[in-house]
Amino acid sequence: MNAVLRVVMMAGLALAVLPTSAEAGRRPFIWVYDTEIVPKGDVELEQWLWVKSRAPGVSRQRSAYWIWWGPVFGLTQRLELAVPFQVVATRDTTRLDSFDADFRLRLNPRGHDGAWQPLVRVAWHQAIHGTGPSRVDANLVQSFQTEGGLRLVLDLGTQVGLPALRGQERPVRLLGTYAAGASYPLSEDGELRASLEAFGELPLQDLQGEQHHFLGADLAWTFGRTWVTLGVMVGLTPLFPETPQFMPRLIWAVVL
Repeated sequence: MNAVLRVVMMAGLALAVLPTSAEAGRRPFIWVYDTEIVPKGDVELEQWLWVKSRAPGVSRQRSAYWIWWGPVFGLTQRLELAVPFQVVATRDTTRLDSFDADFRLRLNPRGHDGAWQPLVRVAWHQAIHGTGPSRVDANLVQSFQTEGGLRLVLDLGTQVGLPALRGQERPVRLLGTYAAGASYPLSEDGELRASLEAFGELPLQDLQGEQHHFLGADLAWTFGRTWVTLGVMVGLTPLFPETPQFMPRLIWAVVL
C-alpha cells in the first residue's frame, strides 16, 4: 500500500511540474501588446520591472523605477482580465502609483490557428499618488504569423486622461500611442525568440506638444507554463529632448 501511495504521489508531482496543454498568455515584446491571452480558467501571475532614465531636455526630471505586479485571469477563451498595481520609486521617494482593471478581448478564440489575429484592449487606470490623471486606455492590436515563425504585431492606442476625477481644473488629456514589433524564433520549438520593436506617444490636442519615440530589442524565452521577456527601449532623444534615453524592462509570468 505504501509503495502504491509513493507511486501516486510521484506521478502527481510529475504532472505538477511538467508543462500542460495550457500555456501562458505570453508575448515576445516588452512594450507592444500582443494577441495571445491566458486560457479560460487559468490564472497567470505577471510582474514587470522597468526603469525610465532621465531626459536631457527636462532638467528637473529624475530616473524612476517601477514594479508592475498583478494576476491575469482567463475569463473565457476570448477574454482575459489583468488587475495589477504599480509601485514607483525615485532617488528620494517610493509610493503606490496606481492600480488598473485591464480587459483584453481576442476576437478569435484561443485555438483558432489563422495567421491574422485581432485583439481589443480596454483598461481603466486609477492614479493614486502619481502626477498623471486617472485615465481610460484603448488599443487595437493585430498580429500576423508566418509558417516559418516570423511574428509581426501592430498596436494602435489612445489614452484619455481625466484630471477632473482628482479635482484638478485641467482639460481632458488625449494621447495617441503606436507600437509595432517583429519577432523571430531562435530555436526550432519557438521557445526562444528575438524581437525588434518601436513605441511612441503623440499628444492629440497639440501636435506640436511633447512627443516620445523609442526603438528597442528584446529576448523572450518560454518554458512550460512560464515566460520571460527582457528588453530595452532607446529613446530618440537627439530629435525629442524630452524623451528618456533608456527604458529597460523585464517581464516574467507563470500560469498557476
